[in-house]
Amino acid sequence: MQVEVIEEKDLLKTVSIEDEGNEVKQLTDQIVKEFQKEVNIPGFRKGHVPPTVIRARYKKAINEEVAKRYLRDKLSEITEKTGLQPVSPEVAIGDIQIQGNKIKMKVSFEVAPEFELKPYEGIEIETIKHEITEEDIQNFIDKLREDFATWEVSDKKVEKGDKIKIHYHIIADSGDEEEDQFEAVVGEGQLRPEIEEHLIGKKAGEEVEVDNVPLYDQEGKEFGKAKVKVKILEVSKKKLPEFNDELVKKAELGENVEEAKKNIEEILKKNVEIAKRLELHQKILDKLAQEYDFPVPSTLVNAELRRLVEDYARQLEEYGIKPNREVLEAAAQGLYDTAVKNVRLMFVISKIAEKEGIKVEDSEIQEQIEKLAEVYQRDPEELKKLFEETGYIETIKYEILKDKVLDFLVEKANIIELSKEEYEEKVKQQQQGENKQEEGNEQQ
Repeated sequence: MQVEVIEEKDLLKTVSIEDEGNEVKQLTDQIVKEFQKEVNIPGFRKGHVPPTVIRARYKKAINEEVAKRYLRDKLSEITEKTGLQPVSPEVAIGDIQIQGNKIKMKVSFEVAPEFELKPYEGIEIETIKHEITEEDIQNFIDKLREDFATWEVSDKKVEKGDKIKIHYHIIADSGDEEEDQFEAVVGEGQLRPEIEEHLIGKKAGEEVEVDNVPLYDQEGKEFGKAKVKVKILEVSKKKLPEFNDELVKKAELGENVEEAKKNIEEILKKNVEIAKRLELHQKILDKLAQEYDFPVPSTLVNAELRRLVEDYARQLEEYGIKPNREVLEAAAQGLYDTAVKNVRLMFVISKIAEKEGIKVEDSEIQEQIEKLAEVYQRDPEELKKLFEETGYIETIKYEILKDKVLDFLVEKANIIELSKEEYEEKVKQQQQGENKQEEGNEQQ
């Protein structure tokens, strides 16, 4: 096999490959036989089309498949000869020539960027020092009482916080009509504000009518107006339970109030630790992102951008909005810089891990798969097989590696804990400094 790097453009490398031998001919014959089994050509029985006819009619497709499989089988040998390693499966093959037992082609792929690591120990991070207070415990208790609240039907005027059962009748300006009944809590955004404001102060049995209510499609665009008639069928007042032994047993927080308060404090401490870890991880990522500005492979950026856009689309769908092509294209433009930053950080994180000998064990990957299997109620082995087939197993591996590297960097960081007031004052001063700088730039 003859391999030569013939073109280098930033991270994109183009290699010419020439080879000959029975291996090439056998691979070509095998693919011709596969085509022979599948194709339908008038005048021939399926599976009995002569190889010469197959080769003549499907020459381009056969050559492409031969080149693809040849490259798959020889990739490790090619990377060894060139010293180049593709960073993604997206490899372009062109100028394919196959004659008998000879093959010739060009292959283009992107490689990892070369860069020097900058000092990463002792990164300075400022954070708010948070200690669990009686107020935090009380807020938890108040939320607990809200979670276990009951509703009591009442002959009262509607106020914010009440739950109402209503019957509505919508008459659109297009002539379409819709009516139904449902329950909603007033003041929690479950009702349109222009309707809700007319319901406050009314009682069960009363009706309201609102004209010119805008109608919106799934994408949030207004497409008409409507008259909405609403009848209040029932008003219920929230009844909060007492924070007593009965409630804490029901909430599985202990056997009595005192035990529950201790358990609540422990829960809050764990929550603070989790939040603090995530905050420190993000601040280190932000610091690293500011330190590096090397080029990154477009194939990886595009893959990361697709992932970010898919996440964005899922978030919109959770709110009942089905995004169209224009919305997703706009989102992609806004997320492009984030995709570049994420890919660049991936190389930095991986290089730190390599230098520090930080690795991901198979048992750690398996543990994460089992957690995901429990969430999605899937068999762990089936899920593992799916992840391996789709390549998502590498994403899981990298996320574990990233967390381990970030934990290492947090351990080596210079963490400065400030009070909430000190932290807010410092942020305020930084913003004022940035504003003055922007004003100075504008005057220039």
